Amino acid sequence: MNATGVAERLVEAIAARDVGGIVGSLSPDVRFRYLIPSGPGETMGRAAVATRFLQWFGDADVLEVKSVLVEPLADRTSARYRFLLHEQEGWEVIEQQTYLDVDEDGRVAGIDLLCSGFRPTGDPGAVGSSGTHEFDAGELGCADGLAQEFRRRILAIPLGDVLAVETSDPAAKEDLPPLARMMGHTVRSIEPSGTGRLLITVERGR
Repeated sequence: MNATGVAERLVEAIAARDVGGIVGSLSPDVRFRYLIPSGPGETMGRAAVATRFLQWFGDADVLEVKSVLVEPLADRTSARYRFLLHEQEGWEVIEQQTYLDVDEDGRVAGIDLLCSGFRPTGDPGAVGSSGTHEFDAGELGCADGLAQEFRRRILAIPLGDVLAVETSDPAAKEDLPPLARMMGHTVRSIEPSGTGRLLITVERGR
């Protein structure tokens, strides 16, 4: 698994409050440095890191992933995610930006994290939503990177929003919709665009 896949696996485990998944994504002596509104902190070891994430998110009775964006950054991997949570005090939104070091064994060996803090929100349906997001895929097809880029782009938009994919590859009509449905999303339309290319619109479902 490449570094981007490792980062995505870690974010999925954090969102699921999956202790085993978090621990399994980390090297035994992982270093974790973080800056949260109350100040900086640092801890070492995968069990301690998993405990820290559970201290932040474990008490929520609802945790909804609003957006995730994972991408390479030179010799590191950037992972930014936004969660909507509900606890006794009500609805809150939080965003964390992390920079990860992935070792040769495919585990996260270092994490630097910047946190927005838990921000109260009275309208959970409005958090992070901006409607339709455009993705001009050029001549990319599923055989040469479209599938991977689609997966990254759809996870970067809020739940319920739409990703409009425009591509010159006619085979995407057969390849991309099944992939989207397999990932739990809804294919809204498949049609020619105004430029004669293929336009596929997909609503993010999870």
